[in-house]
Amino acid sequence: MNHVPDDTPAPYPGSSEPMASSPLWLTYSGLPEWLNREINRNAWLVFKTVVEIDCARNVRPATIEAPPAEIARRCGLAPQTVMRTLVGLRRKKCLALFLPEHPEENGLFEVKIPLPTPRTAAQVREEFPFNRLDAGARLRYASAHEGAEETGKGPSGTQRDLQRVIDLYLNAVGFKMNSFILDELRLLCQRFDPDEVEKAFARAAKNDIRSLGWVAKELYRRSRRHERGKT
Repeated sequence: MNHVPDDTPAPYPGSSEPMASSPLWLTYSGLPEWLNREINRNAWLVFKTVVEIDCARNVRPATIEAPPAEIARRCGLAPQTVMRTLVGLRRKKCLALFLPEHPEENGLFEVKIPLPTPRTAAQVREEFPFNRLDAGARLRYASAHEGAEETGKGPSGTQRDLQRVIDLYLNAVGFKMNSFILDELRLLCQRFDPDEVEKAFARAAKNDIRSLGWVAKELYRRSRRHERGKT
């Protein structure tokens, strides 16, 4: 993997202290100012924190799983402020996400690729310090080829599985569909086995529960039970 240079100070010699990092080109792209202006003054901080978590966990961009409360603690903000800001980031098409009802519960987050930035990656490359980069070096989030689908991660990432989950949603929850709901279904499809998703929708229909949030809670509940059984 080609690493984009960043301005994070190097740790002291001999230190094993973990250092947070994120792609430096984003700070030159006009995105910090644009997000803070278009959403709120915390938007860049929240977005950059999600990016740092993704960079720390995934070699290539992929879905991350974390409670919004964890993001809030890293930002030094109130959980509800972070929840509102995440919704704004979704509205500006910077994040795909599945938000839980409570900030202490797990949510799913994914940086949109290619990331919409006021200035393109090609424009940023022309300026210091990026003009020293090799022409073939990739800038994280700049190209659709950097997406999670390229990693082949997970057994449930196929278009067929996604269509199956969409059909389950339409049959069990309702006919309302938009790009945000589609992203939520895609993230659930990537996180959980499609057979388990089908069972959760079946339980929702049996109990006359028309809530995607309930389905997600049921999937997490069953997943935790399975993990406890394995240990």
